[in-house]
Amino acid sequence: MGALEASAEELAQWRSRAAGGDGAAVRMLGIVAAAGAGVPHDLAAALRHLQQAAEQGCRASQSELAALVGNWRLVGEIAAGKGLQPGMPERLRAAVDVAAWQRLPDGEVLSQAPRIALARKFISAPLCDWLIRLGAPHLRAAEVYEPASGAPAEHIARTNRSVMLDLAHTDAVLAFVRSRIAVLANVAIRGLEASQVLHYEVGQEFRPHHDFFDVSNPAYAREVARTGQRALTVLVYLNDGYQGGETAFPLLGRSFKGRKGDALVFWNVDEDGAPDWRTLHAGTAPTRGEKWLFSQWVRIRKP
Repeated sequence: MGALEASAEELAQWRSRAAGGDGAAVRMLGIVAAAGAGVPHDLAAALRHLQQAAEQGCRASQSELAALVGNWRLVGEIAAGKGLQPGMPERLRAAVDVAAWQRLPDGEVLSQAPRIALARKFISAPLCDWLIRLGAPHLRAAEVYEPASGAPAEHIARTNRSVMLDLAHTDAVLAFVRSRIAVLANVAIRGLEASQVLHYEVGQEFRPHHDFFDVSNPAYAREVARTGQRALTVLVYLNDGYQGGETAFPLLGRSFKGRKGDALVFWNVDEDGAPDWRTLHAGTAPTRGEKWLFSQWVRIRKP
């Protein structure tokens, strides 16, 4: 579950198709620019690509621009088949407030040691709905890392479903959300693993576990040496209306549950970068309703 990355071959194909007027390829160039996937992270360049793709009739880019502005009525009209008027893609691009996307809400410290905080209204309710729609069609049984090999595999300790939003399942809105998380974590965007959308039905859970890699395990030590330690976890609550389903920290005797759009942030390592075993946590099962989460792991490599 490394960082999003576009290969040189993929970039060359998209650029060639874009030069021939392929709006979908232009859109992909916008997505990789917003994601910093194989090209420099550049939100302004991403918006220029999205505008061009929208002008060429790419409905996905039209919808993404409207969503980035927060014009959810227009998002619905585009989904219903309404086309944009001439000049509208340029006006939408100009209306995207990149500075606001990078501006963070006030945080509430929940624990000093280990470090746990809550950022309320980190993303809007319609953005939560967007992320659910993005991930829902691709859900599958969630996996954990096998200690022996370091490879992902299904396990009885984790019974929920999830989807890893790799580049094939990433859109421009998700890329902007990831950019916002990079600001929150104070890291370059390449430190973000592929994001995940998680879904829990009644009775489904992720039993107590740590998100960091235990480097006493040779497979995990190799992973950390290659791509860095999983130092930070960001969980964005995507819905309300369910009972139970808290994020529990059993060694602390505490549980947390945000409202729709809130982000729970916790460091998996201490201030010296060593794994913090107090961060043992669990995704507890809903007792009524369903729970949706957006999960983002952040890697940090020691100099």
